[in-house]
Amino acid sequence: ARGQTAKVTIGVEFINARLAGLWVAEKEGFFKKQGLEVNTVNISGGTQGVQAMVGGELDVSFSAPAATIPAVAAGAQILEIMPTTSTMPYYLVGAPSVSSIAELKGKRVGASGLGLSASRLALLVVLKHYGLDPDRDKITLVAAGREPERMAAVTSGAIGATVVAPEFGDRVQKMGAHLLADLRTLNIPWENDGLATTRKALQSKRDVLERVVKALLEANAFVLHPANRAKTIEILNSQLKFKSPQEGNSVYNDLLKFYVVKKPYPYREGILTVIAEVAKVLPKAQGLKFEDVADNSIIEKLDKSGYIDSLYK
Repeated sequence: ARGQTAKVTIGVEFINARLAGLWVAEKEGFFKKQGLEVNTVNISGGTQGVQAMVGGELDVSFSAPAATIPAVAAGAQILEIMPTTSTMPYYLVGAPSVSSIAELKGKRVGASGLGLSASRLALLVVLKHYGLDPDRDKITLVAAGREPERMAAVTSGAIGATVVAPEFGDRVQKMGAHLLADLRTLNIPWENDGLATTRKALQSKRDVLERVVKALLEANAFVLHPANRAKTIEILNSQLKFKSPQEGNSVYNDLLKFYVVKKPYPYREGILTVIAEVAKVLPKAQGLKFEDVADNSIIEKLDKSGYIDSLYK
C-alpha cells in the first residue's frame, strides 16, 4: 500500500456476473492493497452514471459505451479506460409460443428501454444479423424494463422475445421461454461495458485511477487461477443470490470463456461497431473516433511495465 490512503467513489450501473472483478477486489482486499478506500454507489442506468461522473460525484463508473458514446457526442468528456465485457453478453429468448428467430416477424420485442440502451442496440444488431428488419418485418421494439421485468414479460407472452444476461438463461427457460441464440457466439465485434471516467479525472487523479485498475487486474488474475474457483463461485453465489451451486458454477465457466481476460485493452473494433450503431439513431455520433471515447494508456503502461505478467507468475 502507498503512504496515505486515497478515497475513490465507483459507480455501478448494472448488477450481473460481469462485476466479478469488483466483488473479488473488495472481498480479497485488493483495493486496500493499493491504498484505496472504495465507496461503491449503485446508479440507475447509464445516463445517470454519465451525469454523476461529469458532476464529479463519481471518480469512475462501470458503464456501457451505449451510454457514454451519446454523451461524448453531446460534448461530455467521458472515456473508457478498461473494458469488462468485450462481447455481446446476452441470450436472445423467445416467448413460449416463439421457438425460432423467423417467428419474430410481427411480434413485439422487449429491450430495457427505448433510448440508446445496450440491450436495444444489441437487439437491432442481432435482428439485422439474422436478416430481419424491424420496419419491413413489422417487429416493434418496446421498453420492457430490467431483466426480471423482461423475463416476466417474455414468459407470459406479453412480448415475443427479449435479451437477458446468460446467467438468467436456465431460469427463464424453466419459466417456459425458448433459447433462440447465444449472442456471445456470433462473433459480432462489440464492447458492452467497462470502467469509464472523465478526461478531467484521468488527468487530475491518474495515480488513483491506475491503482483502481491494478486492483481489478489482480482480481482478474484471482478469478482465472484454478485454485480460486471455489472462492470465486462463493462470491458469485452471494452477490447474485443464486439458489443452487450449479448456477454459480455455470457462471464461473462463462467468466473464463467469455469475459475475464489477462490484458483487457479497450476493444477498438467493438467500440467502432457501437459508435456506428449509435450514429444511426444519433447523427451527432457520426465521425467519432475510438480515441474520442476510449483511452488505453493505463492498461498499456501496466502491460509494458510487466505488472500484468507479474500477476500470473
